Amino acid sequence: MDATSLPPALPPGRIVESYGRSGRLVWMSDRKLPDADVWWRRLYADRARTGLHPVLLEYTEDTYEFAAGGEVPVDAAAYFRDAWEPQSWPSFPAWPGLAAPAGTGAEPDACAAEAAAAVVREDRARCLALVQAERGADVPIALNWPGMGNHMGKDELAGVLRSWEDRFGARLVGLGHGDVYLSAAIPPKDLQEAHVLAGEHYLACPDWFHNNFDDWESTYPEELMTVRQWRFWWD
Repeated sequence: MDATSLPPALPPGRIVESYGRSGRLVWMSDRKLPDADVWWRRLYADRARTGLHPVLLEYTEDTYEFAAGGEVPVDAAAYFRDAWEPQSWPSFPAWPGLAAPAGTGAEPDACAAEAAAAVVREDRARCLALVQAERGADVPIALNWPGMGNHMGKDELAGVLRSWEDRFGARLVGLGHGDVYLSAAIPPKDLQEAHVLAGEHYLACPDWFHNNFDDWESTYPEELMTVRQWRFWWD
């Protein structure tokens, strides 16, 4: 895949990685786009043909030190099982297994488009990138995204995102310097499973909880039953 694989009539932008160390094609817009969500939706609908996943970025000057290809997403169940401790999430003294989704939910692509529109409307991320990746969950690996700091590796983040894609219809919509914006089309099966999912969120990103919730164990699981957008933030 090379520059000829890019969709036609893109907004002004540049290729920042074409094979190189990562072995992937990455294109970024030159500036913030007032209609970034419209571009995102159009390019997202065409991702199966192009092999390029759109992602909203916070800044036009975002640069990435692309790593050599070869990192593989980890197994999310193994990651959560190894990370779970009684003090991590008091509702469960032992790892309860992966959270179970409800049987039905919203349509994932439509939910993702709504999340993209919200990210742009709230001016959180209005730049655009196209990233060659097998799945949207793999974009952090493809970009060598450093936003989760020292908390988890890109392979661990991608593995967790893949698992949430499969179980909850989650889709990666945008990235900031330390933020991840996801849509979530399918809620947990019930409040008990929402508590399990909240534990997964905590283990993936404890910074978000410590900075946003006074009593996250009781309030956050209830939110997961209805919200269709997940945000994570690492310090």
